[in-house]
Amino acid sequence: MSSESNGRKPDSQEPGPPSGTTSRLSARAPSAWGATRDALAAVHNLDALLRSASVRHRTILDLLPELRTSAGVLRDAFGLARSTDPASRGAANDVSEYGGGRVDELTRLLDATALADVARDELADRARTLADELEAAADLLALLERASDPVPTDVNADRVVRETVRLSGTGRGRELAVKFDEPDPDCTLHADPYVVGPLLSLLIASVYAGGVTDVVIRARCAEAHVTFTVEAATGADAACPLLAMRVLPAIPPTGQAARRVAQQLGATLDLAARRGSLTLPCPGG
Repeated sequence: MSSESNGRKPDSQEPGPPSGTTSRLSARAPSAWGATRDALAAVHNLDALLRSASVRHRTILDLLPELRTSAGVLRDAFGLARSTDPASRGAANDVSEYGGGRVDELTRLLDATALADVARDELADRARTLADELEAAADLLALLERASDPVPTDVNADRVVRETVRLSGTGRGRELAVKFDEPDPDCTLHADPYVVGPLLSLLIASVYAGGVTDVVIRARCAEAHVTFTVEAATGADAACPLLAMRVLPAIPPTGQAARRVAQQLGATLDLAARRGSLTLPCPGG
């Protein structure tokens, strides 16, 4: 099955990545994970097929062998991603174990689909949840991999947030309207923006999962560092610009993986149920 476009346009028309990072791909689509991304697209498409009244059950049955092959690809990807680096082993292995468990659940879903003993809407709901959880796990592994060999550059704090939002528009997950309390004046941080951006997305997803539905991201500059804070918006944030972005669910290994990524960046990350912050160095800081 081929991946289907969601037809969404980016929220920003800003130019591409900052100088020095043009050869890097987004953490959402690393080339080494191409087969895994195709397998994830197949699970997302199962959700769409189950929801379509025009698609007969016989058609879905004919596609089950391909879907079982996709499940095998995902199982292999999570199995091979187990880290041998002592510093990363805990985070990567926890994500791999979680992903393997979700693949087991996918196999059970395919068995239930074959038997047609559950309503299609219920099967579709299970497929959608599993597809998002599997993609979130794959993204965590890809981010851990990228963070182990980052390409730091000087980039504006404001642009990090806006590019994170722009790139999220091509992804999947829940669409959120996030307020942005912009830095004034803007300032420069020194880090790999293709690691910082996904890390900010993880903070937003975690805070949202903690029950905060009106989220604000604040960027604040100091002499030697920049701090991004994600928390519940207040009445004072009513005039802040709204940025539409998409985030995948915060799965159980998210916190540990995010802390490991921050550590690899030389950053400080604090993450609670309803608030998160990320502090990164300025150039020369």
